[in-house]
Amino acid sequence: MRRPRSDSRTRLAPAAAQGEQSHERPSLLMLCAVIGLGILAISFASILIRFAEAPSLAIATYRVTLAALVLLPRLLWSSVSDPARPAFSGPWKLLTLSGLFLAFHFVFWIESLQKTSVASSVMLVSTSPLFTALFSAALFKERPRPWLWVGLAACLAGSAIVTGFDFQSRNESFTGDLLAILGALMASGYLLAGRAARPHMPLVSYLVGTYGTAALTLLALAFITRTPLTGFTPTTYGALILLALVPQLLGHSSFNWALRHLSATAVAVLTLGEPIGASLLAFLILGETVGPSTAFGLALLGGGILAGSLAIPAAPPQPVLAPDE
Repeated sequence: MRRPRSDSRTRLAPAAAQGEQSHERPSLLMLCAVIGLGILAISFASILIRFAEAPSLAIATYRVTLAALVLLPRLLWSSVSDPARPAFSGPWKLLTLSGLFLAFHFVFWIESLQKTSVASSVMLVSTSPLFTALFSAALFKERPRPWLWVGLAACLAGSAIVTGFDFQSRNESFTGDLLAILGALMASGYLLAGRAARPHMPLVSYLVGTYGTAALTLLALAFITRTPLTGFTPTTYGALILLALVPQLLGHSSFNWALRHLSATAVAVLTLGEPIGASLLAFLILGETVGPSTAFGLALLGGGILAGSLAIPAAPPQPVLAPDE
């Protein structure tokens, strides 16, 4: 019989956290309800951004700053209630890198929503799982599965159709599509940095560190570029608050909860319901429609994302670091 592998990280888990893993798996109905809530929450992001009459940099700044401020009391309370757990500890180099990638992901993606359709922007930024898999192969020597290449080819073809059609219609849409792809690349960097940092720290500590770094980065960029952060309409302020509370906290938290009970691959595939939800909401709320050529490109792109994501192996279980993480 093989001896259990000794790993210093496994000793970080307290007894209560170890015992939590033995709890019964939630019912299928509860899983579907929470995941459905998460998909619906993140689908509202692009719609709320459209209602926020503010510069893209200001929208991104409010989103991560408010999210970090909401989570900060929870982190401080955990530190007070358990002095053995420092509130601010972890691989800060990785957290800094993760926050920088997150900041520029929001800058590029939110700006793309100002220049192209919601459907095109959300679909193109959703190619990040494929970029993540490719970079993982290069950085972590993970061997991609054949379906990944099929998915990548479909994504490239779909992207070419979408961006090509937008370029023929108006140059601004083409620029928006390119910004969405840059947003996907930044999201990939954010996920890769988070993958390296997350096993070494609790979830709330990771989120506050990453969101805080992103917030400081965006605030600095706003100061340098003299981007206004005040003077908006009440509607805009309401959209900014909802953007932080609904897509960022409610949506992302739902998927983080689901990671306790489903593989990372399954959760990644389920998050791809965002483009469908966002496109439907854009049609119902904003009256946006797409032509046949763009619709075909989006369908091909979506199929490629799904095929590629299914080819990404699930990450191995990570040690539990805290009872509530």
